[in-house]
Amino acid sequence: MPARLLLHASHLDELRARLGRVRLVVQRFEKDQAAFGALCGWVLTGLGERHVRHDELIAYVEETLVITVDGLRDVAAGRQTLARFVGDPDDGPRSATEIIDGVLATVEGREWVEPLLADVPVAEFAVPLDDGEAAVRAAGLAVAMARIPPLRRMVDDLAGMPDVVAEQARLWADMAADLLVIAGDLRRCLDDDFAGETGADVRAYHTLMANNVEALRGLVATCTAMTVITKAAGDLILLARDIVRGLIGDLAARVSGWVADPAVAPLPVLVSRLGAVVATTWRIDAYLTALVTSIANLSRSIDG
Repeated sequence: MPARLLLHASHLDELRARLGRVRLVVQRFEKDQAAFGALCGWVLTGLGERHVRHDELIAYVEETLVITVDGLRDVAAGRQTLARFVGDPDDGPRSATEIIDGVLATVEGREWVEPLLADVPVAEFAVPLDDGEAAVRAAGLAVAMARIPPLRRMVDDLAGMPDVVAEQARLWADMAADLLVIAGDLRRCLDDDFAGETGADVRAYHTLMANNVEALRGLVATCTAMTVITKAAGDLILLARDIVRGLIGDLAARVSGWVADPAVAPLPVLVSRLGAVVATTWRIDAYLTALVTSIANLSRSIDG
């Protein structure tokens, strides 16, 4: 039995080291949400807090393995009994997977997205433009960005860093995969290292360590949810940015055409043109409001 305990302790020590490497991945995340742009980053405070909380939970499981390894070595050396080391284990915390499943259903069902963005008119924003229209829109957007600083700042606030957002989503997915393997390896260690041992103290130890397996599976579920949440936030911000850029480009191109027209426009035409400018401004504001509200809804799901 002492040899089995020492072998099992060495296996747990290897798993602890792997958890330490997973924690290094957590620490690679941005400490603020600049990656999501100034307009929405402040809303997504839950993401930054979740990074910290996730690191704390992994550290807790890691420390539990450290204590377990030391205790098993004491038992193997005869300094205490396995029954005394295990004590009276409880049933552990409720599985986090049920809670996370609810969050995933909400996010993937897009219940958090405001109707204005959920029902973006496909014909207006998704159908490809011909080369001439695309060139005019691009030129109009470039002129507007160069000559109207408030518009440029607005688009910059929306832009964020899509590559960083994609990297964060990938890191969450990688952590989910790593933690799932570690949880499975811990479960196998418990089964293989104590094969044939049926004593009450061994059963109690299995119950104790099953809590750690469940904790790791809960962390896997959290990582999976954060992968979906991070990608959903980044995708919606990019959609809103593309809509706003398109609206600005279209309006700038139209205004350029009006200015270039040598004919004097009659009053009804001028009123119509002014109305187009006002309508476009209203639409941009409406899309930005819908985006901020949607991201706020998403952020609340993180806390749930």
